Amino acid sequence: MDLALVLQLEKKIDQLLARKQALEEQCQQLLADRDRLAQERERFVAEVDRILAKLDGLDLEVS
Repeated sequence: MDLALVLQLEKKIDQLLARKQALEEQCQQLLADRDRLAQERERFVAEVDRILAKLDGLDLEVS
């Protein structure tokens, strides 16, 4: 096998490994973002539910 081909193959493997590492880091960041957004959504839903409960209470007082 030609040394140039081996070196070229090694370079391509290094590029693939670097790409794999970058994708794994991006995946971890996306998972963290997903978790943060899910928590934010839970807080938002709880706040909306609290406001709706207050409005229901006002409805009962007015009726």
